[in-house]
Amino acid sequence: MKAIICDSYGGPEVLELADDIPVPQPGPNGVLVRVHASSVNPVDWKLRLGLLAPLWDLRFPVIWGCDFSGVIENTGSAATLFKVGDEVYGFKHGKVAKTYRGTYAEYAVVPENTLAYKPAKLSHEEAAAIPLAALTAWQAMVNLGKLKAGSKVLVHAGAGGVGVMAIQIAKAMGAYVAATASTANQGLLRELGADLVIDYANEKIEDKISGYDLVLDGLGKSVWPSSFKALRSGGRLVTLTLPLPQQPAGKLKFFGTIMSNVVAYWLNGMVRRKWLWAVQVEPRGGELEKITELVDAGKLRPVIEKVYPLEQIAEAHRQSEKGHVKGKLVVRIIG
Repeated sequence: MKAIICDSYGGPEVLELADDIPVPQPGPNGVLVRVHASSVNPVDWKLRLGLLAPLWDLRFPVIWGCDFSGVIENTGSAATLFKVGDEVYGFKHGKVAKTYRGTYAEYAVVPENTLAYKPAKLSHEEAAAIPLAALTAWQAMVNLGKLKAGSKVLVHAGAGGVGVMAIQIAKAMGAYVAATASTANQGLLRELGADLVIDYANEKIEDKISGYDLVLDGLGKSVWPSSFKALRSGGRLVTLTLPLPQQPAGKLKFFGTIMSNVVAYWLNGMVRRKWLWAVQVEPRGGELEKITELVDAGKLRPVIEKVYPLEQIAEAHRQSEKGHVKGKLVVRIIG
């Protein structure tokens, strides 16, 4: 099969196309999916650079990639939820033992309980833009943030991959949503349902809002002070991006950087009852089914800035690393 192989950590140039990779085979509770499309997430290039290496002692070569949409080609002996020919989508943790086999490939093996049927109204390319971003938003806001009808929510980086999902999910659940964006992206956020759009370059968040129940942070520590000011007592700041060393580092520096940047906020939260949480997203088929229901009901749609062929994966990574991507960058595997 064709796949993008990496033999080492490094820049986009380490992403190499190979066409002789063995097709993986599913275990008893797994399924083999022929991948039609994937997408690029920030975690993909952070892994590629080695920024997360202290968490995983991987053995190269590896295949990066998380999101996918495709068709089931084969099922394990104990798999009962799906059958050959079903169109499905989801995201996978590529790490198994010391190997990493992701979705920048024509085939991928995934546990069947992490899948959902692909929304019928969406193409594979559109569907591949949803799973990791939507489940991150869901688990951050609903599970950790205790989102409910009537909640007041601030979404940072509202035009990013997670941001566009978060705005739509929060609105579908009956929340009042404020979001930050550049001037160029404010129209998009209003189309997605944001009640208030804050121009982060020209407006201070604490001057615009206060008493919020939940802040979703996709930017990092730079927005934590203003986010805490915007929260009510008992409110929650849920971050997707704990502070990491900017270059590959050993375990001591890796965890030291995180702890040195968050301890003060945890202590501050204990005094002021404003809590800092970090989400670690998991692939869960049941929650993805709820996302599918929102798509089918017309309450959630993907936003795609560009679709790249698999051969141009390095360019897609470069674009993602630059930041300010509107929605998602999708990778076409078949077609």
